[in-house]
Amino acid sequence: MSDQPPSNRRAAGTLEFHSLVPRARVRRNFLLACARLGARHIRGRIGQVNFVLVDDREMARLHRTYSAIRGTTDVLTFDLSDPRKRMTEGDIYICLDQARRQAREYGVPLYQETARLAVHGVLHLAGYDDATDEQRLIMRRLEDRALAAGESSI
Repeated sequence: MSDQPPSNRRAAGTLEFHSLVPRARVRRNFLLACARLGARHIRGRIGQVNFVLVDDREMARLHRTYSAIRGTTDVLTFDLSDPRKRMTEGDIYICLDQARRQAREYGVPLYQETARLAVHGVLHLAGYDDATDEQRLIMRRLEDRALAAGESSI
């Protein structure tokens, strides 16, 4: 996959944020703005994309159930697209506890790390993978661009 978006069009569709973590404090609008910038890499139409904030316990349950891997992770992307509709849709689960740990480790604010994870999930919906070092580097570059553009838009 190219690290250039297919076009400069604005991503259509509905991007929604939901939190299953009581009293979670994230910059919802920034996360959605960055995710929308990342969604420009999705070819074709975009339907409904949900971002769901969860804690370690729920993420570990999802990780075990759907990936057969024990323990938590930072983000899980579920592609719910129906090929007959030719529309990309999905649910992206972001673990707030893991995002906090990563934000401390990387020395970045929590709102940036949660937005990065949202963009990362969107890029998976767009068909990007991070199985190799080269793929991870491409995704990281795209995440950085979306975050920079998101920062300048607020």
